[in-house]
Amino acid sequence: MTKKSRNRKSILVMINMFLIIASIAIILNFSFSWAKLKNTFIEPEIILSGSIEYDQKNYIAHITKVTGEIANQLPSNKILEALMMHPFVQASRVSYRYPNKILIELKEREAFAIINKDPLVILDRNCFVLPIEDNFNNYDIPILSKFNSDNNLYPIGEKSLSVKVQETIFWLSSLYELDPDFYSSISEVLLENGNEIVLILNEYPTKVLLGDTDTMKKIEILKRFEHTIKETKKITDYAYLDIRYNNQIIAKENK
Repeated sequence: MTKKSRNRKSILVMINMFLIIASIAIILNFSFSWAKLKNTFIEPEIILSGSIEYDQKNYIAHITKVTGEIANQLPSNKILEALMMHPFVQASRVSYRYPNKILIELKEREAFAIINKDPLVILDRNCFVLPIEDNFNNYDIPILSKFNSDNNLYPIGEKSLSVKVQETIFWLSSLYELDPDFYSSISEVLLENGNEIVLILNEYPTKVLLGDTDTMKKIEILKRFEHTIKETKKITDYAYLDIRYNNQIIAKENK
């Protein structure tokens, strides 16, 4: 074989390889374009997790109501903005999973206390006002009574503007962290004689007078008293326990 023939053969091989590579590239490009075009006709599916108070349909309806657009046709930042406007949403994350899934993760606000007024007000641990839902009767949480009932102090989706309510939710939240069982034993928190805190315990019920200062300190005194008598009595064996004065407890037993 002459040198000229060998060169011609090499050129033909290179041309064939080029044609093969070009054909593969064209096919791949066409395949991706077709897949992309096909997916434009498939509505993205929204998958929502973390929903307890609301179901997925209600949250999606909220997004549509806020934006005026179909939820699964919105960019992630618009979905996130709309969700964060919902009074039950404390935090949220939105992401996409190829080819057509929208993943929404929620952290909802949880009911923590109820203001006994007309209409009732539900608060979370950060003192945010939550809307009343059909299942609010299922909440086994403390009721705050005789607090300021001005509706302007309880804007839905925002923090309560009542300073006394904020203070009460703060120490209740601290109590929940330290002793969730005792928090659960509180049926009612009464505001009496101006600013004095009175606890009504679930069992019997027992009234605990705490006064208007050092609430957590006085609850600690109550817990020490409970520990002292635990071999023979429970604090719910008393009609009332008065802890308003100088590190002492005045107790009256149930008859």
